[in-house]
Amino acid sequence: MKRYFEHIRNTKAPHERRLHAMQISGVITAALFVVWAGTLGLRLATPADEQGADGSQTAAAAAAQAQNGPQLQVSTTSVYNQ
Repeated sequence: MKRYFEHIRNTKAPHERRLHAMQISGVITAALFVVWAGTLGLRLATPADEQGADGSQTAAAAAAQAQNGPQLQVSTTSVYNQ
């Protein structure tokens, strides 16, 4: 890989190297988007349990809203000793 980078550095002009880097990053981004979009249907079709798919409070609130309609979810991290 180092040899390839050295070859590109010695044979290509800076604007050509930038163009090549943009093309490679575009291809990688497009591939990641295709994978994300391809798995989106699976993630949306999976029913959420009560804790939510990832166990977070946000997921639990979203699941409750989907089942029961809009409602207020309040959370606190403060501990009060009396």
